[in-house]
Amino acid sequence: MIPKPRSNFVSVQCNECGEKRVIFTYTTKDVDCKACGHALARKTGGKANINAKVLNILD
Repeated sequence: MIPKPRSNFVSVQCNECGEKRVIFTYTTKDVDCKACGHALARKTGGKANINAKVLNILD
């Protein structure tokens, strides 16, 4: 039995401009939208606070 990891990649869409981007759920730095600069995810020392619409969880 292999445990499933708690972290994964997610596809998100910016709430401001609609730009799509793939980010990691346990990011070590803040992630901003490349088009408009809006905050997509903020680091917390653990799981990031995602401030965008999550479209898909990638396996």
